[in-house]
Amino acid sequence: MNSEALRFQPTRIVCWAALLFLAIVVPSMRAQILWTGPMMGFTQSVANSTSRDTIVPGIQVTRNFSKWLYNPAATPPETVADGDSPAGTLWAFGSLTNNLGSLNFMTMSQHHSLAGGFFDTYLLNKAMVLKLVSSNIYIDVVFKQWPHGGGAFGWLRSTAPVAAPTVSITNPVGGAVFAAPAAVQVQASAAVSGGTVTNVAFFGNGSSLGSDQTSPFGITTSPLGAGAYALTAVATAGGISATSSVVNITVVAPTNITLSSQALAGTQFSFDYTANSGLRYVAENSSNLLDWVSLSTNVAGSTLVHYTDTVTAGANRYYRVGRLPNP
Repeated sequence: MNSEALRFQPTRIVCWAALLFLAIVVPSMRAQILWTGPMMGFTQSVANSTSRDTIVPGIQVTRNFSKWLYNPAATPPETVADGDSPAGTLWAFGSLTNNLGSLNFMTMSQHHSLAGGFFDTYLLNKAMVLKLVSSNIYIDVVFKQWPHGGGAFGWLRSTAPVAAPTVSITNPVGGAVFAAPAAVQVQASAAVSGGTVTNVAFFGNGSSLGSDQTSPFGITTSPLGAGAYALTAVATAGGISATSSVVNITVVAPTNITLSSQALAGTQFSFDYTANSGLRYVAENSSNLLDWVSLSTNVAGSTLVHYTDTVTAGANRYYRVGRLPNP
């Protein structure tokens, strides 16, 4: 062997090793997709020759009345059943709760060869799994109608899983304080991917406060007594429910408002008033006890609030403080 061959031979070996490595790692199995959504029914129409159950694009199932199932959406389309019909499908007895690897998937014609001439007895009312080969989707199936000798078929099958909805309480905010008795407006935002939220139920400390079936979702509670309340909302879509995070609010027995500690220092007049921390108050003044002007509104930060106003020397001023209604 000459030196030229010795130089090139290792290169050839490396190239072949790389190609072998690629051939091993590139093939991969698609993940199994289990359709665990609600069961739906389909019954083929005898009067409509185009009646078929569309499962996914490219997979439709119908029966030639005197023969077997076929897939008119296949490429090329099947017009009658043959040995591999319905195209793109395999079938096994069992359910999605089984280990799918343990199920014996075969074509429908292979199942027919095992039926001993009584395919209706072989098939009807037995749990099966339909596999869509190209997409690796697995579907629970129970045949409910298969007339012996020919006719329309009917079945129940599972549907694509429904995503859980999302829900959050948007009103009131956490930490809000209300005066008893409090009819609280509770509102929630709820949505679901690819579906519709059909109900939002509202709870306080685990007890039902009411529900709403249409967006925007909200209720007004019956009057709540003094106490702490943990609010939640439960949204439901396609039979699947989800619960919001807790929003904590407090309802307090309102204290009587008393003004005290009046003082005048130059042009600054001040006083204190009793309050419930977290409730909203308005301070007003008047020159004649008839016409009142709002000076300020605030959320009380303590049970005794200090207020100061700038006054004009020699002017008569009267002051009052009121508690604002619950929002």
